[in-house]
Amino acid sequence: MSVPYQRPFAHLKLLGGFAQARYGELARRAGFDDALLTGPGGEISEGAVTNIAFYDNTRDGPRIVWPNAPHLAGVTMRLLESRLPAAGLPTRHAPVTLADLPSYAGAFVTNAWGVSPVRRIDSVAYEIDEKVMARVAAVYEDVPWDTV
Repeated sequence: MSVPYQRPFAHLKLLGGFAQARYGELARRAGFDDALLTGPGGEISEGAVTNIAFYDNTRDGPRIVWPNAPHLAGVTMRLLESRLPAAGLPTRHAPVTLADLPSYAGAFVTNAWGVSPVRRIDSVAYEIDEKVMARVAAVYEDVPWDTV
Protein backbone atom coordinates (compact mmCIF):
# COMPACT_ATOMS: atom_id res chain seq x y z
CA MET A 1 0.00 0.00 0.00
CA SER A 2 1.54 3.29 -1.03
CA VAL A 3 1.89 5.96 1.63
CA PRO A 4 3.11 9.57 1.40
CA TYR A 5 6.30 9.29 3.43
CA GLN A 6 10.04 9.33 2.86
CA ARG A 7 12.50 8.54 5.59
CA PRO A 8 14.73 11.43 6.65
CA PHE A 9 18.38 10.68 5.82
CA ALA A 10 17.13 7.64 3.90
CA HIS A 11 20.65 6.50 2.95
CA LEU A 12 21.50 5.88 6.63
CA LYS A 13 20.44 2.72 8.46
CA LEU A 14 18.47 3.76 11.52
CA LEU A 15 16.57 1.70 14.06
CA GLY A 16 13.25 2.53 12.44
CA GLY A 17 11.07 5.50 13.01
CA PHE A 18 7.56 5.98 14.23
CA ALA A 19 6.07 6.94 10.86
CA GLN A 20 7.74 4.07 9.03
CA ALA A 21 6.49 1.51 11.58
CA ARG A 22 3.04 3.09 11.78
CA TYR A 23 2.57 3.10 7.99
CA GLY A 24 3.64 -0.54 7.90
CA GLU A 25 1.05 -1.37 10.55
CA LEU A 26 -1.67 0.56 8.71
CA ALA A 27 -0.79 -1.27 5.48
CA ARG A 28 -1.11 -4.66 7.20
CA ARG A 29 -4.45 -3.66 8.71
CA ALA A 30 -5.63 -2.78 5.20
CA GLY A 31 -4.65 -6.25 3.94
CA PHE A 32 -1.24 -5.44 2.46
CA ASP A 33 2.11 -6.93 3.45
CA ASP A 34 4.00 -3.66 3.71
CA ALA A 35 3.89 0.07 3.09
CA LEU A 36 5.46 1.52 -0.07
CA LEU A 37 7.08 4.85 0.76
CA THR A 38 6.52 7.64 -1.74
CA GLY A 39 7.55 11.25 -2.05
CA PRO A 40 6.26 14.29 -3.93
CA GLY A 41 4.43 13.42 -7.13
CA GLY A 42 4.06 9.81 -6.01
CA GLU A 43 7.75 9.06 -6.58
CA ILE A 44 8.52 5.62 -5.13
CA SER A 45 11.58 5.21 -2.92
CA GLU A 46 11.38 1.93 -0.96
CA GLY A 47 9.16 -0.22 1.22
CA ALA A 48 8.94 0.35 4.95
CA VAL A 49 11.31 -2.62 5.49
CA THR A 50 12.30 -3.53 1.92
CA ASN A 51 13.83 -2.30 -1.28
CA ILE A 52 11.67 -2.63 -4.36
CA ALA A 53 12.52 -3.26 -7.98
CA PHE A 54 10.33 -3.30 -11.06
CA TYR A 55 10.81 -5.15 -14.31
CA ASP A 56 9.58 -4.71 -17.81
CA ASN A 57 9.72 -7.25 -20.60
CA THR A 58 11.35 -6.01 -23.76
CA ARG A 59 12.20 -7.67 -27.02
CA ASP A 60 15.64 -8.37 -25.53
CA GLY A 61 14.23 -9.78 -22.28
CA PRO A 62 13.43 -8.40 -18.85
CA ARG A 63 15.10 -5.27 -17.51
CA ILE A 64 15.21 -4.42 -13.81
CA VAL A 65 14.53 -0.86 -12.63
CA TRP A 66 15.37 0.26 -9.10
CA PRO A 67 13.73 3.53 -8.00
CA ASN A 68 16.28 6.29 -7.66
CA ALA A 69 14.42 8.35 -5.05
CA PRO A 70 16.22 8.59 -1.69
CA HIS A 71 16.37 5.12 -0.11
CA LEU A 72 18.55 2.83 1.95
CA ALA A 73 20.42 0.51 -0.41
CA GLY A 74 19.97 -2.70 1.55
CA VAL A 75 22.47 -5.54 1.53
CA THR A 76 20.24 -7.91 -0.46
CA MET A 77 19.55 -5.21 -3.04
CA ARG A 78 23.27 -4.48 -3.42
CA LEU A 79 24.18 -8.17 -3.70
CA LEU A 80 21.57 -8.69 -6.41
CA GLU A 81 22.13 -5.49 -8.31
CA SER A 82 25.79 -6.19 -8.92
CA ARG A 83 25.10 -9.76 -10.11
CA LEU A 84 21.87 -9.52 -12.13
CA PRO A 85 23.47 -8.22 -15.36
CA ALA A 86 25.70 -11.32 -15.58
CA ALA A 87 22.50 -13.41 -15.40
CA GLY A 88 21.03 -11.54 -18.37
CA LEU A 89 18.96 -9.15 -16.27
CA PRO A 90 20.28 -5.63 -16.88
CA THR A 91 19.55 -3.10 -14.16
CA ARG A 92 19.30 0.65 -13.91
CA HIS A 93 18.14 3.31 -11.47
CA ALA A 94 15.40 5.64 -12.66
CA PRO A 95 12.49 7.64 -11.29
CA VAL A 96 9.46 5.41 -10.71
CA THR A 97 6.13 6.95 -9.77
CA LEU A 98 2.79 5.48 -8.79
CA ALA A 99 1.47 6.60 -12.19
CA ASP A 100 4.18 4.43 -13.84
CA LEU A 101 3.11 1.20 -12.12
CA PRO A 102 0.82 -0.11 -14.90
CA SER A 103 3.69 0.16 -17.39
CA TYR A 104 5.74 -2.49 -15.57
CA ALA A 105 5.26 -6.23 -16.01
CA GLY A 106 6.01 -6.90 -12.35
CA ALA A 107 7.90 -6.07 -9.20
CA PHE A 108 9.78 -7.74 -6.37
CA VAL A 109 11.05 -6.71 -2.96
CA THR A 110 14.32 -7.51 -1.26
CA ASN A 111 15.41 -7.50 2.36
CA ALA A 112 17.24 -9.70 4.86
CA TRP A 113 14.60 -12.40 4.32
CA GLY A 114 15.50 -12.64 0.63
CA VAL A 115 13.50 -11.88 -2.51
CA SER A 116 9.70 -11.91 -2.86
CA PRO A 117 7.42 -11.15 -5.80
CA VAL A 118 4.88 -8.34 -5.51
CA ARG A 119 1.31 -9.23 -6.43
CA ARG A 120 -0.29 -5.82 -5.98
CA ILE A 121 0.46 -2.20 -5.22
CA ASP A 122 -2.69 -0.27 -4.39
CA SER A 123 -5.09 -1.20 -7.22
CA VAL A 124 -2.37 -2.27 -9.68
CA ALA A 125 -2.13 -6.08 -9.83
CA TYR A 126 0.83 -7.96 -11.25
CA GLU A 127 0.99 -11.48 -12.63
CA ILE A 128 4.00 -13.22 -11.16
CA ASP A 129 6.47 -14.04 -13.93
CA GLU A 130 7.81 -17.32 -12.57
CA LYS A 131 10.74 -17.32 -15.02
CA VAL A 132 11.92 -13.85 -14.04
CA MET A 133 11.48 -14.57 -10.34
CA ALA A 134 13.32 -17.89 -10.65
CA ARG A 135 16.25 -16.12 -12.32
CA VAL A 136 16.36 -13.41 -9.64
CA ALA A 137 16.11 -16.02 -6.86
CA ALA A 138 18.87 -18.12 -8.46
CA VAL A 139 21.18 -15.10 -8.57
CA TYR A 140 20.53 -14.45 -4.88
CA GLU A 141 21.00 -18.12 -3.95
CA ASP A 142 24.34 -18.19 -5.78
CA VAL A 143 25.81 -15.32 -3.73
CA PRO A 144 28.77 -16.79 -1.82
CA TRP A 145 28.53 -16.69 1.94
CA ASP A 146 31.11 -14.81 3.97
CA THR A 147 33.08 -16.85 6.47
CA VAL A 148 32.57 -15.53 9.97
